[in-house]
Amino acid sequence: MTADEIEKVEELKAEIKRLKGIKKTLRRNFQDMVGLLTTTISQSNSFLGGHIKRVAVLSKAFSEYMRYEKDIVFRIYYGGLLHDIGMVGMQENIISTPFDRLGDKEVALFKQHPLIGERIISSAYDLKETALIIRGHHEEFSGDGFPDGLAGSEIPLGARIVRLANDYDNAIYKKKIKASEAVNNITERSGYIYDPNLSAYFIKFIKTNVDKQDNETNHTGIPMSELRHGMYISDDIFLINGMLLIPRGVILDDSMIDKINSFDSLLDMKRIINVVC
Repeated sequence: MTADEIEKVEELKAEIKRLKGIKKTLRRNFQDMVGLLTTTISQSNSFLGGHIKRVAVLSKAFSEYMRYEKDIVFRIYYGGLLHDIGMVGMQENIISTPFDRLGDKEVALFKQHPLIGERIISSAYDLKETALIIRGHHEEFSGDGFPDGLAGSEIPLGARIVRLANDYDNAIYKKKIKASEAVNNITERSGYIYDPNLSAYFIKFIKTNVDKQDNETNHTGIPMSELRHGMYISDDIFLINGMLLIPRGVILDDSMIDKINSFDSLLDMKRIINVVC
């Protein structure tokens, strides 16, 4: 290579490094913004705060199980984290009551939240695709869902995944049924409410944790300081000011352990947490 060619290569390398740095900064700013939105949701309603975090973690884990590209996993995770932002400010009973037990007026209000959520989020350019997940997370594979009556592949992939995670979580924490029964409900509604291909993989994915969640004899208590990757926690973890940090019903990963450690001064690290290893 000539001296000029070597110089051009070095300039190109420097430009690529600069662009990577910009992308990293933008991603970090984006994550911080979503973190603020999530905190707002969590403070508005404790059930909603736990629900959105569990749905996000489950959606992300399932998307990784399906080996989707990182950018797709990223969008689906944030779609799960923000899917119910349109419910902030709604009446407590609408948020905490199963959909099939709501009255007509409450149902009408509930059906507005995907549209409200989409409008809130779509104003941010980088969140437009995430906004479509929010809008579509109550669509049904048959076309009988809301707000648009989309069917089959018309429903964004992320919305179909968040719908599975959302309904699974609501079955356990709203309807308070066993995880195995929640899986059976998905099986029965596959092809009607849920994408049959996705739901088949989702059931395979979730069954590895069903016995752990249903079998109370496997639960044990350990100090928060001893929590480790891969443990299923059955207690909420709150900061000393009452803000929910990590909800019960998730399997801890390295990022959650890092979060606990970074907030150690605002946590009772000696507190006993019930887990399934």
